[in-house]
Amino acid sequence: MSDPNRPNPKDNQAKKQRASSQAILVQAGYFALSGLLATSALLIDANMVAPLGDEVLAGLGLSAGIYGLFMALLFGLGSAAQILLSQSISSDAIASFYRRLGYCLLIGLGLCLFLLLLFRFNIHFLVDWLATTSGVGFAAKRYLSLLLYGLPISFAAYLLSISFDVRKQAGKELWGFAIEIPLNLALNAVLIYGLFGVSARGIEGAAIATLCAQSARLVYLVWITKQDLFQNTQWTSLSLPSRQERQLFHKLMIPVAINVAALIAGSQAYNLLFAQLPYQQFAALALLAPWLSIANVLGRGLAMSATVSAAGLQPQSPALSKALSQILAAIRDFSPKLSLAFLLVSMLVCALSLHVSEAVRIHFLTLTPLAFLLVFIRTISVSLGAVLRVVDQPKWVLRVQLGLQWGLGLPLLLFLLFMFELSLLVAFSILVLEESLRLGLMIFRFKKHHKPL
Repeated sequence: MSDPNRPNPKDNQAKKQRASSQAILVQAGYFALSGLLATSALLIDANMVAPLGDEVLAGLGLSAGIYGLFMALLFGLGSAAQILLSQSISSDAIASFYRRLGYCLLIGLGLCLFLLLLFRFNIHFLVDWLATTSGVGFAAKRYLSLLLYGLPISFAAYLLSISFDVRKQAGKELWGFAIEIPLNLALNAVLIYGLFGVSARGIEGAAIATLCAQSARLVYLVWITKQDLFQNTQWTSLSLPSRQERQLFHKLMIPVAINVAALIAGSQAYNLLFAQLPYQQFAALALLAPWLSIANVLGRGLAMSATVSAAGLQPQSPALSKALSQILAAIRDFSPKLSLAFLLVSMLVCALSLHVSEAVRIHFLTLTPLAFLLVFIRTISVSLGAVLRVVDQPKWVLRVQLGLQWGLGLPLLLFLLFMFELSLLVAFSILVLEESLRLGLMIFRFKKHHKPL
């Protein structure tokens, strides 16, 4: 006869798994908070230029879509660097970590310079081609022609932030936002509306404020990186990465960078196609987009935590199986909460957005339920995809991303937009459909690595 007071091994195991999944969520919280604060520039700009009119707001949304295309490849490169740096933490000396960080930074800044030279003098043509009205195009040109110079700033800050995240030292780099966000708010108010005798520069002032605030944060990140470098290693121990390390990076960079870049570029391509809708419908999406981006960042925080938890573990090993169980529990706990929080915030934003027209407000409310569903689906899909990239499936994930996004969703939306006068609701439904198909395939593939799913 069993003793009722005796601890149940199954209960103890369940408690340990819950504790482990909570640890993943805590780590994801740091990653997400960093990414969340990084999106503050778009959120601040969208809300501060909205009183300038629906066309200016739509122009900001168009600029965000084009700038996101430029950043897509850089974020892909950063994702490859994240895996490489995570592996060096567990297996190599700190000097190797900084060699890899410097190598990734050098490649990324070179790519930034190439993109800047390639697109700086073609940006007006690109905006004219995509803008639906002259007012939208004028606003987008003024904002984007300045913001392009922020490409190297954004990438360097992103990569240095990753270097602290993978070492579970996100608290250090988060203080940079205590500099960036207040400075951005203050400069936006002064430059957009012309306070304290400064001439009002409208949406162009928002771009200047963003560049100044992000530069200030980058200076802080460089400073704390330099401090950390001198505390843990010496300049004499630093050199270029070994040939083996460079080969490892290039092996990771091609599938992972293209995978992430294709996903982000596809998301921005959707945004640019949505920009072909009547500008008041697109203005509603531009108002919602920063909050949707925040939800995506929070979801990617969980994906980053899952990547760090599974990186370096041997395929089919008990350690990997345990890590996958913990990741799965964290996904189940986090996804519905994030979706509900997004819905509540969206309703609050609509209630407080008194400066937008009634037509924009109606389109916003119509779009919100579908956006809620998208957040739920995408959070799970991105997290599972991140795990599959780590457990030796990057090429399969790449094929799924490219096939569904560029082979189905985008061509279908492009065809329907030019054949019919679609509403925003129908156009956005195509994006939700594509994400749903991706989630189904991710779950099917994940079953091979985690049977209880």
